[in-house]
Amino acid sequence: MTLGLWVLSFLLNLHFLSNVVFNLIMFRPFPGEIISAKVMSLDADGVRLSLGFFEDIYIPTHHMPYPSYYISKNNTRKWTWEYGEETDEFNIEISNEIRFQVLSVSYPTIPVEQAKESKPFAPMVVNGSLYHEGLGPVSWWQ
Repeated sequence: MTLGLWVLSFLLNLHFLSNVVFNLIMFRPFPGEIISAKVMSLDADGVRLSLGFFEDIYIPTHHMPYPSYYISKNNTRKWTWEYGEETDEFNIEISNEIRFQVLSVSYPTIPVEQAKESKPFAPMVVNGSLYHEGLGPVSWWQ
């Protein structure tokens, strides 16, 4: 082996060890916590919310304010809560800022195989509720 190849081989096999100091910020909501988020999407199954850096927050139908119903007409989708008299309707629409209560946080198992057309794997899923006073679109309570 020539000297040039030996030096190249030596340089490629070097391992550098160093101590590293860093700060870690972790998002880990706890059940009962109240969080504000934006509505990403709506459908008959409920509402999907986003914090900007995390988008796997779901409010299922049975945790919406009672009585409420889903409307999908003329490219308009919204959830409507009927409060008190029939004339008092409060809407939840896409891009509303919402206050919700965390009900559960789950960490699904990593799938071994995933179909290409399926939605991306979510390492954490948050389920929430709007079924208490002060929760729902911030505009309702101002």
